[in-house]
Amino acid sequence: MSGLSAAFTTDFLISFALIATILIMLGLIVNLYSELSNLKTRYRRMMTGAEGDSIEHMLSKHSSEVTVVANEQMKMDHKISKLEDMASGSLAHAAVIHFDAFEKTGQNLSWCVALLDRNKNGVVISTICGQESERSYAKPIEDGRASSGYKLTREEEQALSQAIRN
Repeated sequence: MSGLSAAFTTDFLISFALIATILIMLGLIVNLYSELSNLKTRYRRMMTGAEGDSIEHMLSKHSSEVTVVANEQMKMDHKISKLEDMASGSLAHAAVIHFDAFEKTGQNLSWCVALLDRNKNGVVISTICGQESERSYAKPIEDGRASSGYKLTREEEQALSQAIRN
């Protein structure tokens, strides 16, 4: 009987080990199921916004809003570009100089004005006033200098320099 007893003991130990392993596995499965249930609950809570919307719906709405804002930004950039182009050609620098063209008058009735854009292009206008007549001259300015073919007077150079500094 000792052989039967040893076989019984071995079978008993194997069965006991199997049952213990099954119970441990069952405990692990219950624990995993509980963790999965908690994760599902947390996931549902996360996927639902404060107003009950799903996160997919909120992201879709946000994406639409971002697209609208991006389109508005492109329109604004285009408008800004147009305004910058307009501003570069608008009056940006000006100066007026009064002077006495004829030393005898002493009233500083003659004058010249320099009108320039941001690129220092524009015109210098001079008016020479005498006792019986008045003459006006306009000379084009390119890049802060008189265009070729035109020579500026001392007063016109002074007005141009002052306008560029302003």
